[in-house]
Amino acid sequence: MASAATLQAIATGLNERQRAYLLAAYDEDQAREERNRGPGGPPARKWRWIEYGPVGHQWLDGPGSRLLRAKLAECGLVSQGTGATWAALVERGLLTTRYENTGMIDTRSRRAIQSLMVRLTTDGRKVSRLLRGEQPTRPRSKEPKPLSLSALRLVAYGQQHPEEAFDFHDPWGICPVDYLVMLGICRGLVKRGLLAGDPPSRLKITPAGLDFDVTRENNWHPLSNT
Repeated sequence: MASAATLQAIATGLNERQRAYLLAAYDEDQAREERNRGPGGPPARKWRWIEYGPVGHQWLDGPGSRLLRAKLAECGLVSQGTGATWAALVERGLLTTRYENTGMIDTRSRRAIQSLMVRLTTDGRKVSRLLRGEQPTRPRSKEPKPLSLSALRLVAYGQQHPEEAFDFHDPWGICPVDYLVMLGICRGLVKRGLLAGDPPSRLKITPAGLDFDVTRENNWHPLSNT
């Protein structure tokens, strides 16, 4: 990662168009982080990649599109120089790009239509904060993050079966989401002292877990079969 002086120099050296592209990606990145934060959220590798849009097929954006290109187009910032702008940000180490198949075929060329994906780097987020007049590194909050609904249901299940060791899927009977996500949830609950055991199996409620009132959490909703 770059030093503070280097980050400031990079931020100062960006032109207006490059800044607009970087901040558009940053705003979407932060919105996704807010939606997915917490022990029950999906891994960042799944949501950090942001779709800019199918290359050369802007007509696919459509009204109400949530593609990054549509947001930039509203500001009149989409043109033939778009590729060079993204490339300049990649060259400075602020983001990475890749292409993904859309599953559609160009009827004229008979080639697969690909969509450009962008992902901010750590330095990219720091430079974005500098451009917004913020500190490049945000202090870590000492407040514990709220538990996800899946985490709350694991705690509730343990409270209902305080003498039993259980597996991560027992409250549902099946794995409710991605296995790695559930593994992270279980590890987070063990780290917070609400469950004990060897995630994701042979979990057991702790005294702290028994005292935790899941019904007071804003996102609590019991399973229909509990």
